[in-house]
Amino acid sequence: MNMMLSSNTGDRSLDALVQDVLAGANQTARTASTLPPRVYSSQAFYDLEVERIFKRDWLCVGHVSQVANVGDYYCVDLLGEPLVVVRGKDRIRVLSRVCLHRWAPIATGQGNTNLFSCPFHRWGYGLDGRLLGAPFMDDAENFDHKSCRLPEMRTEIVEALGLIFVTFSDEIGSITERLATLCLRLKNWKIGELVGVEPSEMDAEFNWKIQLETGMECYHHFAAHPKTFEVDHPSRLSWCEDSKGTWSTCHSPARDDAPDEVYTIGLPTFPDLEPAERRVFDLYHIFPLTRFSAFADRVNFRVLYPMGPNRTVSKAMWLVRPEVAARKDLIEERFATRRDFMNQAAEEDYAIDLMQQVGSASVLARPGRLSPMEATVWHLAEYVRQRIAAN
Repeated sequence: MNMMLSSNTGDRSLDALVQDVLAGANQTARTASTLPPRVYSSQAFYDLEVERIFKRDWLCVGHVSQVANVGDYYCVDLLGEPLVVVRGKDRIRVLSRVCLHRWAPIATGQGNTNLFSCPFHRWGYGLDGRLLGAPFMDDAENFDHKSCRLPEMRTEIVEALGLIFVTFSDEIGSITERLATLCLRLKNWKIGELVGVEPSEMDAEFNWKIQLETGMECYHHFAAHPKTFEVDHPSRLSWCEDSKGTWSTCHSPARDDAPDEVYTIGLPTFPDLEPAERRVFDLYHIFPLTRFSAFADRVNFRVLYPMGPNRTVSKAMWLVRPEVAARKDLIEERFATRRDFMNQAAEEDYAIDLMQQVGSASVLARPGRLSPMEATVWHLAEYVRQRIAAN
């Protein structure tokens, strides 16, 4: 495939990198190699990802439980756009949080409100984005505050999963339809009814693809996690399904003699699970930036926010049943039993990801051959290739 981007020197370099990316197409799980290392550190390639991947696909910005009540809101920064997710009286919206007057933010952090008020000149906005007040503007000729409204992102909620998605595209089809098979797979978890607890955030100096690739394969357990995940979830037992196009999954079964505690932290298990579903450690990736881990009594949910080729902010929470979330003492007690383990495992992954980021920038680095146990890494590479190839 011939894709010339421009004639200047910088773009010729990008064109060569794109050709290297596309040259890896049409592989299989048993013949696949990684993407070229430079795609993890190149600013030009990251800019191309922003235009051809992130701005043309659906991006998750949270779970409905984060805005459970009318007036609940939280702020996100998505590809340089300051946004606010808010539940109004009629529905959830994702609005620009840039004041229409002189561009100061009309909201920060999270909370509950009935009016967004700009700190600069106190222009006030309703939960639907309408301008409700603009002090001392009565003498401004031809100013009609009723025609002023904060820009709204195209938004869709996948009800079965409770996920809030936005897109910069006016053309892309429904994300709910694309995730129908995943909704069916996870129907017994009733994720759309769950509530987020134990939120966390990580600001890391590595590429978004590196973080997702590490989090979606268990081949590295025996080397990177010898005293954590490998103890009960050995690498040799892990396996990946075929890509579903919009999402992929990796399974990490436990040893036959592993204790029940590897599947639960002692919270009430989801009541509708089948017997086999009560003994799972399954990883799910919704392309491009959303990840799940499903257990018998909780679901880990993580959204990535790329900030550049060498920086990724990710936000995570655990999803549990509402009646469980209401028991603050139980949540603290049960998550405390697993916190040291999870922190150690996270630190192990973090260290490896930083090493990879450094190595990917080496002029001597080349694409690496993948194990079939890393098929989910290949699935992400194929997704990137398809999106980058699209004009």
